[in-house]
Amino acid sequence: MKKKIIRINDISEIDTSKISVYDLNNRYVDPKGNLFGLKYDRLSRKVEIIKLERMLASEIQQIQKKLLHNKEVDSTKSDDLYNEPIAKSEEAFFEPEIFIKEIIENSEVHRQRLSAIMMNLDMSDVFRRENKVESNALDDLERHLDIDCIQQLEKLENYHRELTSYPRSVTYYQAKVDNEGKKIIDSLLVSKKDKVMKFIYYYEMAATIKRVYSTILKYLLSLQELLANKNADDIPNLTKQHKQAFNDAKISLENTIKEVEEILNKAKNLHNYAINKNNY
Repeated sequence: MKKKIIRINDISEIDTSKISVYDLNNRYVDPKGNLFGLKYDRLSRKVEIIKLERMLASEIQQIQKKLLHNKEVDSTKSDDLYNEPIAKSEEAFFEPEIFIKEIIENSEVHRQRLSAIMMNLDMSDVFRRENKVESNALDDLERHLDIDCIQQLEKLENYHRELTSYPRSVTYYQAKVDNEGKKIIDSLLVSKKDKVMKFIYYYEMAATIKRVYSTILKYLLSLQELLANKNADDIPNLTKQHKQAFNDAKISLENTIKEVEEILNKAKNLHNYAINKNNY
């Protein structure tokens, strides 16, 4: 979905009743440099305004300079501030820092994508309430996508922030990791004590990325299976907008599954890099 950065004087200018799924990636900046985004709440089926806290002072100045000349800043280009796409080309050598940076920067995109898929399915009216089996199945999957996927992506970001900004003691992580991790920590404490936290960082990020994205893949595949036998053209009284919303959800679902599978493959590389003591 296209992302725009839009100048506003106050958040009251954002009319959530007029927001479509294509607007969920928009960002709004007020004169003080406060940054706001949009979030679709599955339970209330409404779009909410959320305040984002990712702007550095230098970024605020850069955005404000751009906004002096343009009402909207198109941020789909690679050199814009808020959207650096996942690299598509394979590197000759795996770079753990680059991979982790891509994951953290794109976790918000994936949260918005999952919300958009659910919003499109709700708007499509394909799963009607009179068919309780199907509608309950969709509700159940959407609940898992919210709690076990979207919220876990937020926790992934928070854990990355902890590991990079205010890590706990080595003994805390030593008790937390599995037996493989404990053995490597013990070994590094003997020979390369100053490298222990670097190992913990890579090892824990690999494990967390694998756990979160494996769960996402699980529920996306279940959702894909639920949609497999659905054809919007066969359902009576659906409008063109209903059908478009359903088709958009299916396409986004397919693309997201491919991205998640790619992330999980790279997470294996991060794990292998982490457990190789020659990298420390």
